[in-house]
Amino acid sequence: MTLVFDFEMLQFKFRAEYFRALVEKIEAHFPPPFMPVYVFCNLDKRRSFHRLGNDLQKAKILAMLQFTARGVPCVYYGEEIGMTNLKLPFKTALDPIPRKYTFAPRFIFDWLDVTVNRDEVRTPMQWDGTRNAGFSSAEKTWLPVHPNYAEVNVENETRDEDSLLNTFKRLLKFRRENEAMQAGSLEFLGGLPPNVLGFTRGSRAVLLNFDEREKELQIEFSGCVFKLTGREEIKEKAVRLNGFGGVVLSSKDDPFSAQ
Repeated sequence: MTLVFDFEMLQFKFRAEYFRALVEKIEAHFPPPFMPVYVFCNLDKRRSFHRLGNDLQKAKILAMLQFTARGVPCVYYGEEIGMTNLKLPFKTALDPIPRKYTFAPRFIFDWLDVTVNRDEVRTPMQWDGTRNAGFSSAEKTWLPVHPNYAEVNVENETRDEDSLLNTFKRLLKFRRENEAMQAGSLEFLGGLPPNVLGFTRGSRAVLLNFDEREKELQIEFSGCVFKLTGREEIKEKAVRLNGFGGVVLSSKDDPFSAQ
């Protein structure tokens, strides 16, 4: 097995200091030439969008970390459009595990943040607003479709330039076109404002604001090659990150720097 999933990531805390500690540990366990994997959701745990309180901007900054850190990003289906958990009763579950716990009040498992009924994170992919979210023409699907499929689906988000899906597409394109994001080293930046995570990938610097409040900082990198929200402001040796904003900067001597 050449790639290993670290399931600690599935219990992430949405704080810059948490992610820095996580990346530091991953870098220690998988130094080059080994390659770590960044995964924030799977078929057994609550969806990351649910863990983020269904917050679109938080989901975007998490995706930016996933696609700019040194490693292989793995995305569970539906994460790219913000699919969330569907609360289902234990007694009718197809998953055998929750049937053993029908005697226990549901709120206990919710309070413990434990996913007992895994059916809730395995609902059909939401492609469009047609019957069964375009997943199947059958009268009844194996698992029910989430009721929000008319709003949350691939077709709708494809048309919305600011959607989570199009953010994923932009990040994938940026990663594919920038070799430093695929194979470059990772070194942390120090002296950053609270709840801001920063690291370099070769001649590129990644800055991620995990706070809803705007942050300003001084940094030697000046050319901007990627903006997450489009509202980030870049000046020579100065950056202003809006809430949950993120940028990738390049040094002046980078031949691929975009001014």
